[in-house]
Amino acid sequence: MSQRCKQLGSCPFHRKSNGLVDLICPFSASCRNAEFEQYVETRTIANGEPLFRAGDKFKGIYILQAGTFKQILESCAESQIVDFRYPGDVLGISAFCRGRYPYTAQALEQSHVCYINTPSLEVMLPHREIIAAISQRLRHVQLASVMLRQQNAEQRVIHFIFDVALSLGFNLKHKIRLRLPMSRKDIANYLGLVVETVSRVLQRLQTEGLITAHGRTLELLDSQQLMRRLLFKPEPWLFPLE
Repeated sequence: MSQRCKQLGSCPFHRKSNGLVDLICPFSASCRNAEFEQYVETRTIANGEPLFRAGDKFKGIYILQAGTFKQILESCAESQIVDFRYPGDVLGISAFCRGRYPYTAQALEQSHVCYINTPSLEVMLPHREIIAAISQRLRHVQLASVMLRQQNAEQRVIHFIFDVALSLGFNLKHKIRLRLPMSRKDIANYLGLVVETVSRVLQRLQTEGLITAHGRTLELLDSQQLMRRLLFKPEPWLFPLE
């Protein structure tokens, strides 16, 4: 293993366990997949830096090992955040067929990725773990998009909080304390709301004793009651409370 991989492997990254990352990242804690090291390049992306920009030629996909990214659609008058990506997520796969990245992926904090170039994908893609992870993420995004269009402001914010908590590996059956990696401005942009509305919703949920909010730090005090506010029964794979 290269010295670079050894250095990254020893860092105490806080991330959820993800079979996809463990399978293809040569600096995973277990280092079980040394045979894939020749196909994978590790990169560190600074806070605020783009991983790729909308319109860039497709050169490969990225597996997020640590950190957070926002994906931005820049083909309209104002930039629109269309997704947030967390450890274990695949970035850039949507450009595979079209040949160019449709979105800009920008780091919200210092982040570490595994890069797999186009020729190497022919070797990596046959592994069912990769295909399953991609499929699950796409299904998640599609369902979330449909639900968000049908929800009011409070429901959008609650849904977003649950989504972030689960993406960061938290268990909704317990009290949760998490730090949002994105700003309220980014949250509002993503949810199609204004910043003031997001702040009012968070304040109201705090007044009602459902959460506590201090800057970017949130604590979920009653996930069951928050779930009832969504007024639907989600599929277990999305919000596993039972």
